[in-house]
Amino acid sequence: MSFNDSIVVVIGFGTMGQGIAQNFAEAGMTVRVVDRESDAWHRGCKQVLSNLQVAEEHNLLDENPTEIVKRLSGYTWEELPTATKDCLLVVETVPEILEVKKEVFAALDSLPMEVLIGSNTSSFTVSQMTEAMTTPSRVVGIHYFNPAHVIPAVELHHGQHTAEESIDKVSAIMKSVGKVPVRVRKEIPGFIINRLTGAIEREIDHLLDEGVVSPEDLDAAVKASFGFRLACMGPMEAEDFIGLDTAYRVSNNVYKGLSNASEASKELKEKVARGELGVKSGKGWYDYTDVPLSETFAKRDRKLLAQLVLYRATQPSKD
Repeated sequence: MSFNDSIVVVIGFGTMGQGIAQNFAEAGMTVRVVDRESDAWHRGCKQVLSNLQVAEEHNLLDENPTEIVKRLSGYTWEELPTATKDCLLVVETVPEILEVKKEVFAALDSLPMEVLIGSNTSSFTVSQMTEAMTTPSRVVGIHYFNPAHVIPAVELHHGQHTAEESIDKVSAIMKSVGKVPVRVRKEIPGFIINRLTGAIEREIDHLLDEGVVSPEDLDAAVKASFGFRLACMGPMEAEDFIGLDTAYRVSNNVYKGLSNASEASKELKEKVARGELGVKSGKGWYDYTDVPLSETFAKRDRKLLAQLVLYRATQPSKD
């Protein structure tokens, strides 16, 4: 099914909004971006163009990057009624603050019922965000992964009033733009992947706090072991190759010694307090102060795009 002539609205043009808008524009759709910040439009378009130029290096584009960017247009929050006219889908990517999300959904509640509404929330449930809506049946959670213009998967999750038809339509749209939609079959905070990564990050916090490993060695170990394998073999597949009997014994031996902390680590808390927030602040676990931000993102994307080429080559044929 093709949606090339469709109009999609993206509310919020920050890091995730940029990648989401880019993904739709690459697929040939007209994308209208809405943001409250006056400088978000030009800053976002500059980053999208940079992303596309890196993708072009890997022969992943069918047309010139500047032509793709032309499919984007910017609107203020006050222009929301104009931006949403005749659109197929609205995706909100505003900050992860429940009241802000609810304000957006309240503004979208009066849209024609045929307009689908998506949320890129990474922590709230659809039911939480839509409890005051009169039209929650067309709202679907669409959880992208950073960088949204590269990572194939999206988690589709529903609220207690979401219609099955809405989920099916959003799934079809996601497939049409090259995404791999994964259905979350129960409403649960964190969905699937954030719960998995949360469990891993908790153990990472524990290992770092206990001085078992350095951040650098931990990254090296993960990238050269199960991280290397996970790109082409899921954890359940890997367990089949390891042997379920072996997995059973290892689980029983290891689980009892794992961290069950309910809060982030002391070192992570201290870094946040010092303003060491990662790439966006110039320093996190690593130091980025001597490298332009755009160059840091481009370096990351080059590695991920090379992996994306291999990923696509190993997927079953659609024919």
